[in-house]
Amino acid sequence: MNSYERVLMAYTKQKSDHVPIYCGSVSSRIASLILGHDAYIGGSIQSYRETLSLFNGEEAHKEFLERSRQDAYDWASVNELDHVRTTYWRYSYKPSKMLDEFTFRYDREDGTYWIMKFFPGPELFQCVADTTPVINDVDMLEAEVINQEEYTERYIPSPSLHNDYIDAMKYFAYEKASYTGGIALAIPNNSTIWYECVAARPDLIDRYLEALMKRALKNIPLISAVGAKFVYGGGDCACNRGLMYSNEVFRSMVVPRFRKISDACHKYGLFHTFGSDGYFWDVADSLYIDSGIDAHYEADCTCGMDVRSIRSRYPNITVIGGIGASTLDRGSKEQIKKEVMEAVDAAKEYGGAIVGCSNLVSPSTPISNFELMMELLHKYK
Repeated sequence: MNSYERVLMAYTKQKSDHVPIYCGSVSSRIASLILGHDAYIGGSIQSYRETLSLFNGEEAHKEFLERSRQDAYDWASVNELDHVRTTYWRYSYKPSKMLDEFTFRYDREDGTYWIMKFFPGPELFQCVADTTPVINDVDMLEAEVINQEEYTERYIPSPSLHNDYIDAMKYFAYEKASYTGGIALAIPNNSTIWYECVAARPDLIDRYLEALMKRALKNIPLISAVGAKFVYGGGDCACNRGLMYSNEVFRSMVVPRFRKISDACHKYGLFHTFGSDGYFWDVADSLYIDSGIDAHYEADCTCGMDVRSIRSRYPNITVIGGIGASTLDRGSKEQIKKEVMEAVDAAKEYGGAIVGCSNLVSPSTPISNFELMMELLHKYK
């Protein structure tokens, strides 16, 4: 049985020859130590690397893309992963000026600009200045909603959106599983103004989500046509205590649209994977039953979303995760072993699980902790 078959059996809630494993995201530091060179893998460090390559010209950007692709493949091969992530964070804006080694300026046509700075230790690439006026009135969000609606109306899906998926499947001779996107649906979490909007202007939230859903529905036939089976959607919407906005809004505005996306996915033979870490037990029936999703990615046991609890209560859901990034980062060897074994044992008992670290393996994680997790996964899977 190959990796693709194991992952497919996890999605169809069957047991296979061993528990399929994955690593959803990892810092460049950890990947570099494992691969033995400066690995072009990671979170926003990849955004910094891409913006630097764009500043340095077409050939530099081409080299960035090729190196990133190969390192992603090598990472999956060296760690013998069944479920493969083919690409990491991107940042497609070309800077107008390089202010110093780590800082870039980006000019807009209207004369405004923003500045991004890379912080090497935590591997973060963040906006440190922006001359665009701050939106402090929810009514001002209507312009963004209109932009989304107009873009959706003229949107035509392009096969190039799935080139990373196609290239990876060919590279691994269709023996490893991978996934693609195009069905994301979430209230923006980049500013608290959107959460104010949930309360003050729910009509704008409703219109915004409707535009995203319509784009997802346009994407689904093409996703099927390129041969994909596993599609990642959703979007971060929870913390370790619950949703970042009203449970009722989630049930009334988000879940019915998930259902439409799920129904369309199933019509075309696709599996709809919802992506977000955090605590979901307060809305579990809505998420795991009413939405029609097939799987939950980034199921974080440190937030109570462990493999056994989800699989025993919701046998229709494939669980992807099971090991906490915070445990790898700060936990003892005994705590790491406990989480790994609990996830693997539950996956063996119930099937329907792909086990790995639920979130990004951070730059501060001791390499010995990561190696211990992988050793245990391979030994007991």
